[in-house]
Amino acid sequence: MINKFDYYLKNGKVRRKTPDPIEAKSLFIKSKERLEYIKKEINETTAKFVLEDTYDTIRESTQSLMSLSGFKPYSHEATISFLKELYKDNFSEEEIIKFDRFRELRNNSVYKAIEISVSDAESCLCFATMFINKIKNLIDKLENPTKEETKRWFFLKINKLQ
Repeated sequence: MINKFDYYLKNGKVRRKTPDPIEAKSLFIKSKERLEYIKKEINETTAKFVLEDTYDTIRESTQSLMSLSGFKPYSHEATISFLKELYKDNFSEEEIIKFDRFRELRNNSVYKAIEISVSDAESCLCFATMFINKIKNLIDKLENPTKEETKRWFFLKINKLQ
């Protein structure tokens, strides 16, 4: 279950930090490079590895946005909650649910050795490609905001965290 973002802040699963554009860029580039690396043939043997690595690209790209926004996550659920609350205008409820579903599939694969279907791996890969492009657009806006966007973003984020 994904809790409110404030829950993760209060329980040390996310910490405030100075926004770090260098770390954000590095994390984002890593997520894109990982995604390119794993775009190989998906079959019954490779499906689990493809899904696990593809999920990591989704998480890393979200973490890059968090870093740029001044947060450091210590929980996968916190990354999802961050998007759900602070970027709800940019990500639909369906996209948040998919992100969480891929998190659960990845956990089941890694910690319980549950097999991953080829269709789940392909679905995750398709979702990650779209998702990373959305994150890239958000990062571009944060790095090069208009004056009005800066005021709006600051006002919305501060009010949501009080």
